[in-house]
Amino acid sequence: MEVNKICQFCGNRFVAKKTTTKCCSDDCAKKFYKKRKRDEKIQASDKDLEVQIKGYDIEEIQKKDYLSIKEVMLLLNISRTSIYRMLKDGRLSKLQGFKSIRIRKVDLDVLFRQKVENNEEKQYNLPYFCDDNYYTINEVLDVFNVSSGSFYYLCKKHNVPKIPKGKNVYVPKNLVNIIFNNE
Repeated sequence: MEVNKICQFCGNRFVAKKTTTKCCSDDCAKKFYKKRKRDEKIQASDKDLEVQIKGYDIEEIQKKDYLSIKEVMLLLNISRTSIYRMLKDGRLSKLQGFKSIRIRKVDLDVLFRQKVENNEEKQYNLPYFCDDNYYTINEVLDVFNVSSGSFYYLCKKHNVPKIPKGKNVYVPKNLVNIIFNNE
């Protein structure tokens, strides 16, 4: 069996007897092996240097099942205060009975899974665009007697879509009615 190949070390064309052959000669194979080992050592050295500069190894943190506050900070790239706030309001739970606070990595995964599920549930299909289905911003301010600042705050809080058309901005009537009937 003859297979046309290109040597991975010198780049010359050659005819190989096996499909697994990578180099044209034994000399090129030995040099290619040394080059590959040298590159692996350089890559490992660069990784060690990066860990020394940063002071942590993110891959080691990702392998752990139980994390400290500092490790959660590094993993999520958020502040210590945010983690304590999440623990206080119940979004994260800590393990009891330890000298220091430990958080299960599974709880972090659940936190993000819930966030994705909540975002999927909140998808809203806009009604057909006509005057019966939409208010302009000025109509909302007049009908419900609210200030523009408070209405924009409510729109942001309830994720009400705003549709600019011409010189007016429209909002869906059904969402606005739900907001002001509940507020």
